[in-house]
Amino acid sequence: MLWLVRKPIAEGFIDRELAKAGVPARYDIADLALGGQRLTNVVLGDPAHPDLVADWVETRTGVGLSGPYLEGVRAGKVRLRGRLVDGKVSLGAIDRLLPAPSGKPFALPALDVSVADGRMRLETPQGIVGLKLAGSGKLDDGFRGTLAAISERLDLGGCVIDRLAATVKLRIDAAKPTITGPVRVSRLACGTTQAERIVADLDLGLSAALDRWQGKATLKTGAAQTPGATLAGVGGTVDFTGNAAATGGKVDIAADTVRTTEGGARRVSSAGTYRIGQQIAFDGRVQASGAAVAQKRLAGLAGIGGAAAGTPVAPLAKAVTQAVQKAGRGFAADADLRVRIDGGHGRAELSRLALASASGARVALGGGSGVAFGWPNGGVRLDTVLAMRGGGLPEARVSLAQAKPGAAIRGVATIAPYAAGGARLALTPVTFSATPGGATSIATRVTLGGPVGAGGTGNRVDGLSMPVAALWDGRGRLVVNTGCVPLAVQRFAISGLVLDPSRLTLCPIDGALVQINGARVSGGAKIAAAKLGGRLGTTPITLATAGATVRLADRGFAIDGVQTRIGAPERVTRLDFGTITGRMTGQGVAGAFTGGSGQIANVPLLLGEAAGDWTLVNGALNLTGAMGVSDAAPTPRFKPLAARTVTLALVNGTITAAGTLFEPTTNTKVADVTLTHALGAGAGKADLNVPAIAFAKDKLQPDALTPLTFGVIADVNGSVSGEGHIAWNPDGVTSTGVFRTAGTDLAAAFGPVTGIATEIRFTDLLNLQSAPGQVATIRTLNPGIPVTDGTIRYQTLPGARVRVEGGRWPFAGGSLTLDPTLLDFSAQSERRMTFHVANMVADQFLQQFDFKNLDATGIFDGVLPMIFDETGGRIEGGDLRVRPGGGTLAYVGDLSQKDLGVWANIAFQALKSLRYQSLRVGMNGPLAGEMVTDVRFAGISQGEGAKANFIVRRLQKLPFIFNIRIKAPFRGLLDSAQSFYDPKRLIQRNLPALLQQQAAPPPPKPPTIQPPASRIVP
Repeated sequence: MLWLVRKPIAEGFIDRELAKAGVPARYDIADLALGGQRLTNVVLGDPAHPDLVADWVETRTGVGLSGPYLEGVRAGKVRLRGRLVDGKVSLGAIDRLLPAPSGKPFALPALDVSVADGRMRLETPQGIVGLKLAGSGKLDDGFRGTLAAISERLDLGGCVIDRLAATVKLRIDAAKPTITGPVRVSRLACGTTQAERIVADLDLGLSAALDRWQGKATLKTGAAQTPGATLAGVGGTVDFTGNAAATGGKVDIAADTVRTTEGGARRVSSAGTYRIGQQIAFDGRVQASGAAVAQKRLAGLAGIGGAAAGTPVAPLAKAVTQAVQKAGRGFAADADLRVRIDGGHGRAELSRLALASASGARVALGGGSGVAFGWPNGGVRLDTVLAMRGGGLPEARVSLAQAKPGAAIRGVATIAPYAAGGARLALTPVTFSATPGGATSIATRVTLGGPVGAGGTGNRVDGLSMPVAALWDGRGRLVVNTGCVPLAVQRFAISGLVLDPSRLTLCPIDGALVQINGARVSGGAKIAAAKLGGRLGTTPITLATAGATVRLADRGFAIDGVQTRIGAPERVTRLDFGTITGRMTGQGVAGAFTGGSGQIANVPLLLGEAAGDWTLVNGALNLTGAMGVSDAAPTPRFKPLAARTVTLALVNGTITAAGTLFEPTTNTKVADVTLTHALGAGAGKADLNVPAIAFAKDKLQPDALTPLTFGVIADVNGSVSGEGHIAWNPDGVTSTGVFRTAGTDLAAAFGPVTGIATEIRFTDLLNLQSAPGQVATIRTLNPGIPVTDGTIRYQTLPGARVRVEGGRWPFAGGSLTLDPTLLDFSAQSERRMTFHVANMVADQFLQQFDFKNLDATGIFDGVLPMIFDETGGRIEGGDLRVRPGGGTLAYVGDLSQKDLGVWANIAFQALKSLRYQSLRVGMNGPLAGEMVTDVRFAGISQGEGAKANFIVRRLQKLPFIFNIRIKAPFRGLLDSAQSFYDPKRLIQRNLPALLQQQAAPPPPKPPTIQPPASRIVP
């Protein structure tokens, strides 16, 4: 009977227990026996939202000394609903059926469990997780099953997991569960950091009390990225052992194809031990292989040496830059790292770092306690040694020491001499002291050598040595040498210029020799008066300055009182400048100069008042501007000229120059000049092209160009053209030239000259010496007696002298010739010119002066010695004589008695035609003053056409001798001569005296004959 009612009894018991616990339930008892029970259609909790649903559940019970007990549970399809609240799982109404905690350690029950398909919907604050369990066996030993978990999205405090899926195997042996299998995540995103396709293969072992665990996880991910880096994937293993207090183990994880904005690596790995608990710790090794710095960063290094272009530092900066670039393109890194984090405080220590590049570069950090960094307020502490070598890098060893974090970092850098591209840098041990977040002081002595400028052949400085004391304030400001320092240079060479060893003192301007404040560079040096010596090619040279200033802000400089001497003392080239200014440009150096003067070698030309601009680019010095040119001779042969549009270049030891010379007061172009000079050989040449110098009265005159013509010629009207060539070498100077003029008029001391035409070839142009036999033709020459169409042969000589080889003019049917003579214009002295008259026909001579009423016959010869000095010209001992046979003088004009009176008319008719046997004219006196002319007539008789009376016939019986002295200006003698030849004037002046003498009573004795040399008789 009891067996028959067993189900109702059981239902009542179950219902009472469920009701007692307050758990709504619905079920069917399918079977009930002493050793087992089977429930079907089990529903626990709110029927609308049940917490458990099972299609069937079987229990197996046993009876022991303490009573019945549950041996096993089997279930078919089971569905649970749970929630995670405050870190604990709640199964809803089922929680009220679970026994209260006993306080004993957790242990899996010795329960034989079999679940065909158990599933659970677990609601957590992070998201919904679906769980599935299938397996069978005793929970304390022998259970085998599978556990699956899936979640579409989990939000774990800023990190989001998309599509979590895990399928693991669960086994329990000796009460210790073991979980193995993969856990997959489609995507993990933490802010802007994310990873794709994460797979973790777990091998997890738990203790019997589930309070300890150990195991291993093998990780693998797909692509990952952060704001500054991307990874192709991460893989590795994590070993772990721990409990609720701490977990530790070993980690070996590597990331492939790491890319950042600053560079990347083929692989970055981390291996070591770790511990996660109250303190987080890591001790291990971090390595990178196939690492490289970003190309844009490496390319940016190329500009570092830009500011040093043209200095000896440039090759070194280039070599270091190239070495860093090569090393940065491929290297491996290996570091030992130790990290401790405890309660918001942390400390990281880098005890070793090694960088090895395929270029051969090696950088190592090690020794001491290493580099330590503490946070949040621990700061950095250094106690290590940095070493660098290979791959084109300087070999260096830098010791770093710091008493405590925040204290000054002190160290010594020992750097081996570094050479590259013909440059060499040597530093004494560099001592430095740096306060974290503050200033850093550096002290050393620099010895530098290397190419300068564009680095042309031989352009370099060697043995440049200077102490350096620098201060870096940590905020972007660097100050170098705030006091005066000595600068030594063993050798300096540029463009063929080689300077001997020298020492200078540099004193700072604007507070320091060098100041760098962010992107701004300032400072500079003031250099006192200095004198340097050396060679230009093979030519000695000295350089002296009154002082100089170098400015870094605009890369400019100014040099005062520059004095340059090039060459041996006997052929020195002198170049002086009042001021030279300049500044560095992208191509070289450029500036201006003023107050320039000088002389090139033994060329007798002085340069002065030079001013203009200059550049020095790729070893080529170029000047443009204007200057004055004057004669270097003690007695200048030409007056100063203005040289304009002057260009001068010094390239490879050769000077080339060009310019145009002007007479400065009238601004008349004189010549175009080109010049070349090889400094090393001390040889060169200059070419002058004179297109046409125009002279005109009240405009340009020769004395504006040369003092040699002053007082010699004036009122020049005409032009001169030609070319000159000057050449020089260590043996001396030669010069040649050809100059010509056609149709030039002028006034000379001996009278006006017109139509001068000549071409003169100089064999020594600078000394104005020509070849012999130069020829000049003269249209007219008028020293008082005009002559035309003459020719002069001459030669110019040094010392402002002219050798006249002879001259000839046609003159009144005969000729006028000039004897050879030497005219010296170098000093105030007498210059003698002797003219000879030959075959002069009297009537033609009179025709030249338009004596229309006079007719004469006779042939004259004579000599006219002329002397010229500073007072002018004069004739001394001039003598003209008629040839034997005499001649005649006749008045052929009309004259009436009314014109002369009775007595005068009688005399005129008797004397209007005279025949003479001799006529001599003596001339003495200045050409521009009162000339004394003595005229002597003898053998006079009436000529054809003259009338005679008793008085005349009686007079003809007397031996007439006329001695006449005329004092008058030479150029007024013609009037005197006309008065003499004109009988009208002769009779008017002399007939009354003759008549008076005839009327007087006869003397007591017979009259005596006058001596040949007569005089005036009262």
